[in-house]
Amino acid sequence: MPSSTSATWPNFTPRWGRLPIEQYLIRHWNHSSPEPNNQQRLRLIHAYIHLDKVPQEWDPTDFGEAWYEPDPNDTNRAFGPTRIPTDTEIEVILRPWRSHDLRKRAWEIWCGRDRGYPVMLRTYYDGEEGGAKFTEYTRVSETYHAVTDCLALCDAQLFNFGSEWRRVFDILPEIAGCRGHQTDYDASDINNVVGIGRRLSAYYPRRPDRDMLEDDYAELEDEIENSKAECPDWKENPDILLEPGDTAIRSLLRTATISWVIVVDEKAFRTDELLVIYFDMYQDVTVEGRLGLDQGYLDEMLMRWEDGGRPLGFVMENGTVGERYRLSNESGRRFFRLSDDYEHQAGDAKLQQEGND
Repeated sequence: MPSSTSATWPNFTPRWGRLPIEQYLIRHWNHSSPEPNNQQRLRLIHAYIHLDKVPQEWDPTDFGEAWYEPDPNDTNRAFGPTRIPTDTEIEVILRPWRSHDLRKRAWEIWCGRDRGYPVMLRTYYDGEEGGAKFTEYTRVSETYHAVTDCLALCDAQLFNFGSEWRRVFDILPEIAGCRGHQTDYDASDINNVVGIGRRLSAYYPRRPDRDMLEDDYAELEDEIENSKAECPDWKENPDILLEPGDTAIRSLLRTATISWVIVVDEKAFRTDELLVIYFDMYQDVTVEGRLGLDQGYLDEMLMRWEDGGRPLGFVMENGTVGERYRLSNESGRRFFRLSDDYEHQAGDAKLQQEGND
């Protein structure tokens, strides 16, 4: 693992139970289950990453900048877990799963989730020069290099996944996409100073951003119709509407994208092109593509996430659309609201058949 020199690296080990996933595990664990511990833990982790929200009582982490200070929960109960794990729960459920090093990384990923920095995950470990090249990749952007002590995942014993990059969620479910917290705002002060009220819950954008989606559909409706008109036979090969360069329809995919990872796989080491993967609430790929070692591209992508704009740019416009969102699949047609075209076509064919009869 990289050395811990970055200012973003927590200078304390989070107390057991301070991470929401740990609260979820100890609250839902069945000690009398015949299911092996590893299987039960994995099943609960998969359930956790599909939650719509995390209750406030599971997450005493988001208190301004206090997350990177020495753990204050011994003197301030507001920072402590509301449900303290027992010694048995620590030894049976939590400690066998993650080391303190991984828990520190999880803490940074969870607390820094609103900034949108992706992890850089190395999944290929053959070759003597791999370590040096991976370090080179983490330095392609000065902006990103500042956070790589926590976010660069390079450990053959943990992350030697090959093409199965999704297995990283089993170890660090915090990666599986969540934004900042929903907050109540009180603007009733006489001086119109906006005060931040009690935080209700962590917010997972586990569904497409409906407001953004409706705005995008309205804005792009004419362009989508133009794309269909330019390809009158598109129903015979519907994915032609998702060809690289058709930014009108592809841009809608940003509303389904909740997070992203940068994967350094075998091909990345051969070509010096990083694999950028955007994914949705089910960890299904929305778009993926290769990105050369260009600081400008990466910085632009980082900036868009930090500004809340969701991904647009080279990979989104030129990458491969994920299986779930291809127009040759009903799930993709529903998302892009093109199912009606097929339903009308089927209805017309049925009427024609009835007329012939």
